[in-house]
Amino acid sequence: MEAVTYSAPAKVILCGEHFVVYGGKAVACAIPKRAYATVSSRSDGLLMIESRDAKISATWNGDRVVKSSDQRTPLRLRPLKLMIDQISEKYGAKGFNITIQSQIPRGMGLGSSASVSLATASACLAVLGHEPSTNELLDLASIAESEIHYRSSGVDLAATLTGGVISYIRGMTPRRIPTQGMFDIILIKAEKARKTGTIVRQVSILREQFINIFERLKTVNDEVATEMEIALQNMRFERIGSLFTVQHNLLKTIGVSNRSLDEAVERALDAGALGAKLTGAGGGGFVIAIAHQNKSKDVVKALSNKYAAEVVKVPQEGLRRER
Repeated sequence: MEAVTYSAPAKVILCGEHFVVYGGKAVACAIPKRAYATVSSRSDGLLMIESRDAKISATWNGDRVVKSSDQRTPLRLRPLKLMIDQISEKYGAKGFNITIQSQIPRGMGLGSSASVSLATASACLAVLGHEPSTNELLDLASIAESEIHYRSSGVDLAATLTGGVISYIRGMTPRRIPTQGMFDIILIKAEKARKTGTIVRQVSILREQFINIFERLKTVNDEVATEMEIALQNMRFERIGSLFTVQHNLLKTIGVSNRSLDEAVERALDAGALGAKLTGAGGGGFVIAIAHQNKSKDVVKALSNKYAAEVVKVPQEGLRRER
C-alpha cells in the first residue's frame, strides 16, 4: 500500500489545567500548528521512526536497536514505539516506515506529543486497512501519552482529535462549544521547555498535602470554565480576558507559574490585552492572551521587543487525513 499521511493540530487550554486531572472541567481549542505523520508498511519486521524536525531517527528489529542517530534517540522515541508495538501486535503488522514532521514546539504546553501520537496511530492503522473507532484511537494514543506525562488527563488528545473548541471532563465525551466564527488568540513564547510530568507530580504532592483546599479551588476552576463556555458562545472578549487572568491567578495558587510566566502575563496586559494566562502544565512554555479583535496585532507588536509572539486564528480542524 502507498504511504499515508495524517496530521493533527496543536492545542491551547483556555482554562482547567491540572484540575482536569482530578475530575475538574477544562476548556481547550485546536490552533493552526500541526504535526504530520507519514507511514508506509514493510515486510521485513523492522520499525523505522524518523523525526525530521527533531533530526533524529532509529530502526528496531523487535526490541533490538539496529540503527540510531545517537544514543539518546531510542529513549526519546520510546513512547511512540510502545504505541506502535501494540498496533503491530494487535493487527499483525510486519513493520513500518514512519516519518514525522511537526510544526509544534515540544514541551511548551501546546500538546505536541498528543498530536504526534494521534497522527502516527491513525496513519499506521490506515496503512493496515483498519478504520478505528474514536475510543480505540484514543486508547492507542494514550499509550504514548501515558509514557510521557504523569497522570495524563486526556484533554490534549480530546482537543487534538476533535478540533474546534471543547468542554472536557475526564472520562466523559468531549462537548463542542459553538462559536460565532473564528477569533484571534495571541501566543506568547514566555519560557524554555519543561517536562510536563514533573509539574504534574508537583501538583499531586500539593493536593495530597492540602486536599480540602485543592477541592475548593477545583470548584472555583469549574465555575471559571462554565463562565468561559458562555463567554465563548457569545464572543464576549472582555469577559474571556477577565477569565483568563482569573485562571492564571488560580494556577499561580497551586504553584505552577513562575516569574517569567507572570511577567509575560503582566506585559501582555500592559500592551493592551484584555486578559492573559499560562497554558498547559506551567513551569515554562507559552502564555496566551486575548485582545479586542482589531487590536491583536498591536499587542503582538508591543511585545515584540521582549517576546516571540503571534496571532493565531481559532478554532481549527482536528485530526485529518492529508491528500
